Amino acid sequence: MRQIKKQAPPAALTEWIAANQNGPNCGYGSVSSELRKIIRESLVAEQGCLCAYSGRKIDVDSCHIEHLKPQAHCQGNEDVTYRNLVAAVPTPNAPKLPYGAHLKDNWPSDDEQALFVSPLQDGCAARFSYNFRGEIRPANPADEGAKETIKRLGLDHSILVAFRREAINRTLQAPKKGTASLDPKAARRRMKDLQKKDAGAAPLEPFSFALINALENHIERVQKLSAKKKKA
Repeated sequence: MRQIKKQAPPAALTEWIAANQNGPNCGYGSVSSELRKIIRESLVAEQGCLCAYSGRKIDVDSCHIEHLKPQAHCQGNEDVTYRNLVAAVPTPNAPKLPYGAHLKDNWPSDDEQALFVSPLQDGCAARFSYNFRGEIRPANPADEGAKETIKRLGLDHSILVAFRREAINRTLQAPKKGTASLDPKAARRRMKDLQKKDAGAAPLEPFSFALINALENHIERVQKLSAKKKKA
């Protein structure tokens, strides 16, 4: 999961809320398809073209508008409040996926909010760790929120694990023949490049947060092996 830094809402949404907030139609169900597309464009841009939950690549036509606080629990204008909106796979009315927004459904309720690691939370990315096989786990084994979020969003589903594993393998593979993996210097350059892109927000490589984590682990592993050889 990558932290999303919310920007100002699109002007069209602000104007729509201002025009409808005192009437009976200030709800997400009344938002036109044209305005929804404008909202998706804004969300995709601020998310670096990555799904808010899974980290898969998205564009305006391959995602839907997801409510962090489920619509079933929204009150007042919360279901059209921009800070409650993110872009996620798949497209509206697509077959259900076994992970991400579809699996999350109406979770969390108000009483379960403390167990939801939101992509808007500071430090959310650091609460998850990935091994070289693409498997995810809480960075802190005692982090109940991370555990529950992995479960409720299906972040450990085999499909996502396979996607991440493929991306990690490509990232760690050295470009020159005869070399199994990146040397620490090249790995640091690669990681800095990913971090630089991440700070700029768009466009990002799929699963960039997992790639950064994998590169950190790779550098540490190579350094430990090198230290052992020197002692031998």
